[in-house]
Amino acid sequence: MQTQPTQLRIAYGDDPCTQMLITWQVSKPVESPVVEYGTTPQLGMRVSATRRTYPHETGVIYHARLTGLQPGTRYYYRVGSAQGGFSRAYSFHTPRREPHDFVFTAFADHGTTAFSQRNTRNVLAHNPTFHFIAGDLSYANGRQPIWDVYERQLEVLAARVPTMVCLGNHENERVGDQRIGYIATMTRFPMPNDGKYYYHFAIGNAFFVAFNSNEPDDAEQRRWLERTLQDAQRHRAYRWRIAFMHHPPYSSTVRRGNNTRIIQTFVPLLERYGVDLVIMGHNHNYERFYPMRGGRAVVRSGNRYPQGKGVVYVICGGGGVSLYDLMPEPTPWTAKRERTYCYLKVFVPVRGALRVEAYRADNTLIERFEIG
Repeated sequence: MQTQPTQLRIAYGDDPCTQMLITWQVSKPVESPVVEYGTTPQLGMRVSATRRTYPHETGVIYHARLTGLQPGTRYYYRVGSAQGGFSRAYSFHTPRREPHDFVFTAFADHGTTAFSQRNTRNVLAHNPTFHFIAGDLSYANGRQPIWDVYERQLEVLAARVPTMVCLGNHENERVGDQRIGYIATMTRFPMPNDGKYYYHFAIGNAFFVAFNSNEPDDAEQRRWLERTLQDAQRHRAYRWRIAFMHHPPYSSTVRRGNNTRIIQTFVPLLERYGVDLVIMGHNHNYERFYPMRGGRAVVRSGNRYPQGKGVVYVICGGGGVSLYDLMPEPTPWTAKRERTYCYLKVFVPVRGALRVEAYRADNTLIERFEIG
């Protein structure tokens, strides 16, 4: 059926505990598209969807916002229309409002290879509260049908687990001679703060911020980021502050090295306002740095670090698309590196240390480190 919904994906709204964004695609327009949802498989509630468009779309994209959800509750849902048919039913779980232990997963530079598909299944098996893709999602590079391949591949995860993203350089697309920018990603993957490419959200005692490192000269974004991080630092309920961006400031990847623009623009803010962990991609490998402050490592050994001493940067760009070589020698601040496909599993606790586990695509452990 041409109007059968495909490419389902969910993401948090401004309040993860009470809002969920649901997006899908069909081949041609339908009348009265809806999301039917409820706390039992019988559903019982519905919300109307609206169409999201961009000039080079490959189908009809519908989007709905669920609001007024109950924290800490499992919801069942399906999308579609009486005219065009409905998807199968999926379910998701809203986070609890009070501080609680939880897990999220992350990688970057995903693509549509066999390794991409394997990593999608890998993170789903950990049943994370949410998953984050730190830029360079589909590698469509202007070829819009690649987005459909990618989103069909991602549905097994993104229809069940809120999947959050930030923009990478490959999201800044060109179709022929025309630069279309980020419009495909921002239409297909609505996030909080819709219409912008930066946003924040909180779960329990953890504060998360995502921004567009492609645009270091965007003064509005920089002002927003500083205000946001400053507010998070003042908020006593937030024990942990975690950031996502695409480009790493430091690197020992061949032909990449350190990124002066990122170091000058974003690193001072991340340090000033006490960000604990930054997850990135861009370099298609794994590299993790000792806690950094002022351009140097403040700790140079071990795998457990005091909170507040410095920012721990992690490159997890082995999401699946390809791998990049590492320089013969690491940076003076590199704690661990490996040319491998990879993903992260992050344990966010109420008490005790934040624990990060890095895995290869075959689910063997690369390393484990702790903050706090």
